[in-house]
Amino acid sequence: MSYCSNCGTNIPVEAKFCPSCGTKIVLKTANKYLTGYKEKMYKNTVMSLKNEGRNFAESKVKEALSSFTKKPTNVSEKTQSISEVFKPTKKTETKQTDSILKAGGITIWTWIYLIISVLLVYNGYGIDTILGALLFSVIVLLFVFLRKSKPKPYNWLVKIILVLQIAYLVLVLPEGILYLGINTLLLIGIFITDFVLLFKGNKK
Repeated sequence: MSYCSNCGTNIPVEAKFCPSCGTKIVLKTANKYLTGYKEKMYKNTVMSLKNEGRNFAESKVKEALSSFTKKPTNVSEKTQSISEVFKPTKKTETKQTDSILKAGGITIWTWIYLIISVLLVYNGYGIDTILGALLFSVIVLLFVFLRKSKPKPYNWLVKIILVLQIAYLVLVLPEGILYLGINTLLLIGIFITDFVLLFKGNKK
């Protein structure tokens, strides 16, 4: 509720003139002026905030770019050559050799041993003598692949199992040589690979 500026009578909200003295109400024009002023102030503040934010972002980008760029240095005869700059030091060379030695790994003979064992499973599954030889192969491969990241996957325990497999094949092969077949040739391949793995199973 508003009041007349001339007589002080209460004036309804939608009235244009005072019901008592007839004075023209100027409240709406004041409200229009006030709302226009508020909108103008809001636009000015928004524009100023945008400009400040843009200037702040540009300054930060310039600082970041200036930190990445390096000042040009004067190249003289005393400057080291490229080969000398990138030449590894003794410490890095020793670290690389130590990492190679510690990496360990298995040789190609282990994969040959695995392939022959798989072929024996495919061809001679169900024959007792072949199953006995495959039992040693499974134990050897299990130990070796569990220890493949070690410097020496073929440790003393694995070599003992290989020796036991060789002894087993010495007992079995004479009977199979009389009836030479694929399974006998595969057993001979296991026999030869056992000897190789005993001496060259670990990477040097």
